[in-house]
Amino acid sequence: MLVCGVDIGTTNLKVSIVDGTGVSRWTRAVLTPRTAASIGAGVDASQLVGAIEDLIIEGWSAVGGGMRLSAIATTGVGEDGIFIDQTLTPLDQAIPWYDRRAVGEATQIRQNALATTRAGIEMEHTRTGAKWLWLRRHRPELFAQHSTWIALTDYPSVVWTGQPFMSETLASRSGCYDIGRRAWIAELLEICGSPELPAVRRAGEAIGTMRPGRLISAGAANDDTLVVAGGHDHPVAAAMIQRIDPVARVDSIGTANVIYGETASFPLDRFDRYLAFTVPVQAKIGVACLGVFEFSSAVRSLQSQGLDIRPILAMPKIPGEPNFFASAADLPAMPDARSVLEMAGITARRMFDHMRFAGVRDTEIYATGGWSRSRSLLELRASIFGRSIRVLSVQEPAVAGAALLAAEGLGEVVDFTTGVTTQTIDPDPHWARFYDDRYQAFYDASIRQAI
Repeated sequence: MLVCGVDIGTTNLKVSIVDGTGVSRWTRAVLTPRTAASIGAGVDASQLVGAIEDLIIEGWSAVGGGMRLSAIATTGVGEDGIFIDQTLTPLDQAIPWYDRRAVGEATQIRQNALATTRAGIEMEHTRTGAKWLWLRRHRPELFAQHSTWIALTDYPSVVWTGQPFMSETLASRSGCYDIGRRAWIAELLEICGSPELPAVRRAGEAIGTMRPGRLISAGAANDDTLVVAGGHDHPVAAAMIQRIDPVARVDSIGTANVIYGETASFPLDRFDRYLAFTVPVQAKIGVACLGVFEFSSAVRSLQSQGLDIRPILAMPKIPGEPNFFASAADLPAMPDARSVLEMAGITARRMFDHMRFAGVRDTEIYATGGWSRSRSLLELRASIFGRSIRVLSVQEPAVAGAALLAAEGLGEVVDFTTGVTTQTIDPDPHWARFYDDRYQAFYDASIRQAI
């Protein structure tokens, strides 16, 4: 058996082909195709599908050995989407989630009396719901063509099967989905001027089989190849790690630093300034907690000073003595690399604290993402957290997680732990004492201010 996972990231597009033992036989990443930044750096969804099919055919040709792919699933960005017509043709490019054109619309929706904590996230310009209202006002013709909204991450699967749908973890990124009841919030859809929406499908659910097209013509797939729902990349990556440790918390350090945990007890009675609440990939009850920090922005702030952080992260230990910066506002005008990394780590600790307040258990923390390859960075983080951090040898958990969801859609249980190793990174005792003392003083002061 061969299954394929696809990860449609903001920066990179990845494809992995995994065999029946859970071993990745082939993985490759390329830049996600985008239009010129002058017109919004959007994504042409048809061009995206072509790039994905190029990678799948390349990988299958290298390792397939004549065996067709049994199943495919996609994961990726949570908020981007497109209108399609009845022939599944895109009517416009996808607006990237970070585009700020819907700031005013987000504010208007957020201030509406019908805005509810049941959505798990406050409405911001990054949410799909805010983009819908902007499009309703500025591109009304897109709503008048018997069109349907499709999440960009789901679009390849829609093309391959001919079945429009939306993965549930992507629906929850719209700001209009009740993540407790697992249903759309009709009042918020009306406020946001939502387009026609397809059926919502859970991760691992079979969507359909492959229609004739490039993948079948190339021999990589046939009409029995199953296409399976995936969803938002961060929960899919976390779910892969939770196949090893079902109660794991995750510190994913990539373009964005994403903190992840799950709870069965949070009542969705409030928003949290540090967390977004969403639908878990595997659990049928409870909510997933996501804390997001733009780690790449912190790195760019150093690059603007002519400081390349990569040689520092390649060192066996981060140089310098510990200091405490609760937020970017506390940093000096020209911070050094250690100060910026400390601020990011302290922000991550606050997110883990807020997860605990929401009912997430104080379990093992697993690091993943591109920057987790730096042992010195993880030692600094472990010292800030005051506990050891575990690291899996699987370096691309989102695309691997998508491949495992593809296998799940087939009804196959794949033990991918064969060959997976775990490394433990311990805190520096001196640093850990310093950070814990300063953090507790900061925390106590915050509590006094709140009273």
